[in-house]
Amino acid sequence: MNSVTESKFIDVRGKRTQITIGGAGPVLLYLHSAGGEVEWTRFHEMLAQYFTVYLPAHPGFGDSRGLENIHSITDYAWHYVDLLDVLGLETVPIVGFSLGGWTGMELAILRPERISKMLLVNTAGIRIPEAPMGELFSDDIEKLKSLLFYDPNSPVIEEAMPLSFEDNRILMWLKAREATARVGWNPYLHNPRLPDHLFRIPCPVRILWGNDDQLLPVATGKFLVDALPNATLEIFEKTGHMLPYEQAERFVEEVRKFLSD
Repeated sequence: MNSVTESKFIDVRGKRTQITIGGAGPVLLYLHSAGGEVEWTRFHEMLAQYFTVYLPAHPGFGDSRGLENIHSITDYAWHYVDLLDVLGLETVPIVGFSLGGWTGMELAILRPERISKMLLVNTAGIRIPEAPMGELFSDDIEKLKSLLFYDPNSPVIEEAMPLSFEDNRILMWLKAREATARVGWNPYLHNPRLPDHLFRIPCPVRILWGNDDQLLPVATGKFLVDALPNATLEIFEKTGHMLPYEQAERFVEEVRKFLSD
């Protein structure tokens, strides 16, 4: 059963923005990763059993336009301030995965009163010199599997990314990489000033991290739980960067419990 109730485009200050809405219950804003999971996945469907899930595509991802007006992660954050206004959502909880978690933190710094709770999953945005990040912009799909997944032979990989350059999803995937490079090429996947502003995020934050994340090491999650004023950390063993795919049931249960408390 598919719980999608609406797929449409909305105008966000001149940016044509793709958004999918599904489920029933309290609103949840899901901010996707650099992988561009803007189509309804298995874990979105599972979340929709408990929440009304709002799944927008960042400018430059999916069929959203406006990448030419995005020059930094802060521009993505301001885009979501405007999107909340367009949708009439005064205060929302956020689930942000990787790039989406970074965007969520930047949004919560700009407009803390708009974010009630935030669940971060293997989030980008912070550089830990002692725990260097992996190379996301590799063109070697086999290397990317090992970078992103605990088990590079896991059957869930097929849902998460193209398996070859003949895969019909490859163009959207390459488009997502271009958009990610726009905000995450230099500095690489982080904002050097972000750590100085984390104290501005007052809402409760739950951090989930794969202990075997080779792209964004778990040291980043340990830094965030200390730097954020009101945060807790849960580490998933035998889990890589793609935690929502690798541990879908446990991920959804963590979201349900955190947002229901």
